[in-house]
Amino acid sequence: MIFIGGIAQGQKDLGFLQTLICKKCGRYGSVSVFMIYTYFSFFFIPLFKWGKKYYAVSSCCQTTFSIPHEIGKSIERGENVTLREDDLEIVGMEQNYNTYCPDCGFLLSPEYTYCPKCGKKL
Repeated sequence: MIFIGGIAQGQKDLGFLQTLICKKCGRYGSVSVFMIYTYFSFFFIPLFKWGKKYYAVSSCCQTTFSIPHEIGKSIERGENVTLREDDLEIVGMEQNYNTYCPDCGFLLSPEYTYCPKCGKKL
């Protein structure tokens, strides 16, 4: 019997778009929200998801912001949510200094010169 399964990281665009002033560059633009998660698949069918994290990307300077889990969950359920400046935290500015890809939000190691998920040059 052959067993085909594995664990991988997935990304889902939540279809949320809001116009606001960017917290990083100060320009007027929009943010789109997406979710990153880890999943287990069996015969290429995703069965379990865990480790959901929610991010927003600005259209003006392509900055990635993390958003609180509760707000991300509300957006995922399709509830009417308005993001405030206090809800957006620039990724990479927190104390643990994690680096994320500016395009896809994938967690990067310091030695990477290209994102292993989307291939963007860093």
